[in-house]
Amino acid sequence: MKPLVSVMMITYNHARYIKKAIESVLQQKVDFEFELVIGEDCSTDGTREIVYDYANRYKNKIKLITSEKNVGMKKNSLRTYKVLRGQYIAWCEGDDFWQSRNKLQKQVDYLESHPECGLVYSDYNKQYIKNNEIIYDFLKNNREKYINEPNVENILLGKTKILTCTVVARRKLVAALIRDDPYLYTNDTFLMGDTQLWAEISLKSEITMIEESLATHCVLPESATQSKDIKKVLKFWISNSEMCIYLCEKHSLNEKIMEIHENISNRLMLRLAYYENDKELAEIARKKIKKMRIKDFVWYYTVKNDVLRIICSPLGALYTTIRK
Repeated sequence: MKPLVSVMMITYNHARYIKKAIESVLQQKVDFEFELVIGEDCSTDGTREIVYDYANRYKNKIKLITSEKNVGMKKNSLRTYKVLRGQYIAWCEGDDFWQSRNKLQKQVDYLESHPECGLVYSDYNKQYIKNNEIIYDFLKNNREKYINEPNVENILLGKTKILTCTVVARRKLVAALIRDDPYLYTNDTFLMGDTQLWAEISLKSEITMIEESLATHCVLPESATQSKDIKKVLKFWISNSEMCIYLCEKHSLNEKIMEIHENISNRLMLRLAYYENDKELAEIARKKIKKMRIKDFVWYYTVKNDVLRIICSPLGALYTTIRK
């Protein structure tokens, strides 16, 4: 029987977390059929053996996608997406989990009764693996006070926080967006894989939030946005701003949004120039920044002047946390 919902789970080196992720999906209480499609990207920590075991035990429920060599997060996600069969797609990456056994039922019920809605998401818990701190109902209790008005502008400005592991969306809508703009969704230019999807869905349909924590996002010590490799994090957020600029141009959005992301990208580029000791990149960023701040000048002249760089080398330690 064809599933109503396809749960998409990509994983790489998640041996510590993958069992909980899979079990949280299998334990969903629903009155419809669903499948779990796992894209395993040649993990080296035992993740592959774990997912093979589950796939063998739940042959009618789990489909496993893998290969003989690592293909990277973007390609792994795309090849997993291509085999989904459900009318709806739910996401749960291998290091996250759903603490609510009624998550799928609640979200699918809403979509079934609201044809104007293309995507429904929820609040979530945030668990920091390093110290095991948990922030419950993150969107409700976060000091940044995210607003529950998921239009394209709020999404691109980060004012509306849609987390992947909380989302259920119409597969037909997702498929149309990917088909119409392969550069945005399949090209390696943009490292971010989900924000552009939420943004474009908001232009095609309504998006609704369930104000209840249905999933838990685990913040790992090492990820695209959390890393000891500061250059890796900088490149990710530069790419994110470039993606937002692309969407602004594509859909003729408010120029203010584009200006904000151009400013973010240029300043992060200046920091990247410092960490890579790239004088040419520093000069490019310097010319693009419309109004240099004191710390921008510090970054710039520290890159341009080798003596000053030696004197100010401890400066980099002050910026290990990157904020957009």
